Amino acid sequence: MDTKHYGAGYLQDTGDFLKQLKIQSYSPFTTIKEGLLADLGCGTGMDAINLANMLGSEVQVIGVDHDAKLIDHAKAGSDGISNVNFVQGEVYQLDFEDEEVSGVRMERLVQHLTDPQKMFREVYRILGKGQPVVIVETIWNSLTFYTQHVSIEAKICHYLTEEKVNNGWAGNKLTTDLLANGFQDVQLQTFCMVTRSKEEANRYLFLDSILLEMFEKGKLSQAEFEEFQQTLKQLDETGCFLVSMNLVIALAKK
Repeated sequence: MDTKHYGAGYLQDTGDFLKQLKIQSYSPFTTIKEGLLADLGCGTGMDAINLANMLGSEVQVIGVDHDAKLIDHAKAGSDGISNVNFVQGEVYQLDFEDEEVSGVRMERLVQHLTDPQKMFREVYRILGKGQPVVIVETIWNSLTFYTQHVSIEAKICHYLTEEKVNNGWAGNKLTTDLLANGFQDVQLQTFCMVTRSKEEANRYLFLDSILLEMFEKGKLSQAEFEEFQQTLKQLDETGCFLVSMNLVIALAKK
C-alpha cells in the first residue's frame, strides 16, 4: 500500500531533525576524490547537494527519484552548484554503466520498494569494486510511545510494518539483503529518533494521521482510538510525552 504522507517540506524538516545521522551517512564517501556518486530516492535533493559541496568539483553527484515534483524542487534548490544533477527515474533500472559509480547512498528508500532485491542487484551492477554503499532505514517495529496501552502500541507497529509500508521490515533485513546480493564488510549503526511533544510527533511521524487512518480502517476500535489519544494528550500536557523510534545506517562495499 505505502501511501505517503510527506512532501518536500517534510523531507527538509526531518533532514534538520536528523543532522547527526545524516553527517554519519556521508562520512564513508569522504575518500572519493573523483567520479560519480549516486543518491537514490533523493527527494528534495538536500543530501545530494550536501555531498556535492562536501566532496568538491571532481566528484559529480547524481540524485535519482521517481517523483517529478521532488526532482523539480531539487533542481531549483541546486542552482549554481555545478557538480550536482537530478534525474527522474526508477531504482530498478538505473541509467549508469556497469561499475560506473564510485558510491551509492539511499535514505528511507528500501522500505517503499515492492521489489527490493531487484534494486539491490541494480546497485551492485553500477557500483565499482571496493566502493561503498550506504543505506539509512527506519526500524518501524521499534516505534514506542511509553504508555500503558501496550496492546494498542503493538497494533500500531504491526500496521506500519505489515500493512502501511510496502517493505516495513526493510531496516531489520539490511544485513541479510546486502550479503545475499554480493556486498561485503557490512557494518551497522543505530540512531534513536526522539519526539518530546505531540506537535513534534505529528510533524515528524504524522501520528494523528496514522491513528485516524487505523480507526477508519477498523484497525483500532473507537474506544481504543479515543483512549489512546486522551492518554497522549494528558502526557503532552504534563510534560511526560515521549515517542522514540530507531533508524539504522548500513555500510557495505562491493
